[in-house]
Amino acid sequence: MKKIGILGGTFDPPHNAHLEIAERSIKQFDLDKVIFLPSGNPWQKKDSTSFIHRFEMTKKLIEGSNFFEISDIEKSEDVPSYTVDTLTKFNYKKDNLYFILGSDTAMNIKTWNNYEKLLNLTSFLIALRREDNIKDLNENFPFDYKIIDGEKLDLSSTSIREKLENSIFDENDIPLKIISYIKANDIY
Repeated sequence: MKKIGILGGTFDPPHNAHLEIAERSIKQFDLDKVIFLPSGNPWQKKDSTSFIHRFEMTKKLIEGSNFFEISDIEKSEDVPSYTVDTLTKFNYKKDNLYFILGSDTAMNIKTWNNYEKLLNLTSFLIALRREDNIKDLNENFPFDYKIIDGEKLDLSSTSIREKLENSIFDENDIPLKIISYIKANDIY
């Protein structure tokens, strides 16, 4: 049976740390693929770019990889996107499904809709952000998890949006093809 990773997020914009986390997950946990899952209506974020732009940017981020796919299962912007509902729709066995998230998101999982039910749907892989540590993660994350090894990443969509608003473009943060898409569509 195939081992599937799910990397969900707003992807506003998607960036190289998203790729890095997915690549590390594949190598470390022998996943067959990682599905990138842009949220349709990220109910915990006030203002986000339209789903279609976030979806198209994420598609550009992963193009050319045989190990990455993208899903539009949450494409509706009319209703909030809840992870528990989405994972239920995917209908994978828990033993074969790995939900990939950053430690900053993991430590807020108790604010998610019906978060308790996630335990029955998936296993968790967590990448530590530079400002986070295992002790805080253990105090705030209610489930068993495995750490995605590697250097702590210090890159966020928020910091990239700030850079883009100030016309600072760094292809170490975000691929040029996504920067071109952002410019062509006047997104940030």
